[in-house]
Amino acid sequence: MPFHFLDHTADIAVRINAPTLDGLFAEAARAFTDAVSVLERVEPRERQGVALQADQPDLLLVEWLSHLLTRFDRDAWLVRSARVAVEVGPERCRLEATLEGEPLDAVRHPIKVLIKAVTYHALEVSRTKDGWQATVVFDI
Repeated sequence: MPFHFLDHTADIAVRINAPTLDGLFAEAARAFTDAVSVLERVEPRERQGVALQADQPDLLLVEWLSHLLTRFDRDAWLVRSARVAVEVGPERCRLEATLEGEPLDAVRHPIKVLIKAVTYHALEVSRTKDGWQATVVFDI
């Protein structure tokens, strides 16, 4: 299973698994949308490009998810899928992605919960024997 939600007292925690770091970030986008609404109801009607950078992969993951949260809050836009390329350099990590999604439709996209922020609490991005794993907590 690429991602699953964890029991958490007051927030939403998610553990994400993927064979590659690029895939981990793509699954994180899907997990974000599934936390907010029903992922399967979001259609890939529009494409948008994104470029981000941070000092290390875990911080880049927070930037990435925070970008998706901003798009949702500011533009009422939901992501269905993402093609992601992450480059980990000696001093900076870079992400370039193409998002596919659509504007929020209140009839087709019921809101499950409103996320206030992507937190650093319990944040983890690590290599595993099967690829990559991340844990992220969303403040609700």
